[in-house]
Amino acid sequence: MYNFLQRLGGITSFAMSTLMALLVVISLTTPFLPSNPTHEVTLHDVRTTTGRMVDPADRTSRTSEYARLTFDVDADLTSMFNWNTKLLFAYITADYESPGFDTNRVVIWDRIIRTKRQAKLRLRKHHNKYFLRNYAKTFDGVANANLTLHINPVPYVGIMYDKPMVAIPLTIPRAEKARA
Repeated sequence: MYNFLQRLGGITSFAMSTLMALLVVISLTTPFLPSNPTHEVTLHDVRTTTGRMVDPADRTSRTSEYARLTFDVDADLTSMFNWNTKLLFAYITADYESPGFDTNRVVIWDRIIRTKRQAKLRLRKHHNKYFLRNYAKTFDGVANANLTLHINPVPYVGIMYDKPMVAIPLTIPRAEKARA
């Protein structure tokens, strides 16, 4: 007969192997669970101004153009919560092309959604949380700009994936000149 430690080792090995197989099945099947979130992003106003950014990490502090956006977000993401969803990471990006750079993606707003109760987003006349500034310090020559809502479901087990939900066109106007 086997002693107690050998039996415990066998049972533990079987339990861990079964648990790992179950976790693999969970991580492979979670992206295929049905979800039908509703979402809408409405852009109200885009204002561009020139100024100097106060950033302790940026020692150059040159004058550059900034865009301030006003938008609405209506989204019901409760259907994206399932037994393997830890939280949802929602963010809005401004995607555009500029001279010298083919692809630019700037995150202008984000939110961490931890519960189903928080998954109903109703933002009215909301402003961008982060600066929208071009690397070239000006928005001259910016083309094909879009405002895109992205959702990243963060699972307990498995990989994270990005779901771009809705993209609306964005026109960045010329900067307002400071009055003397």
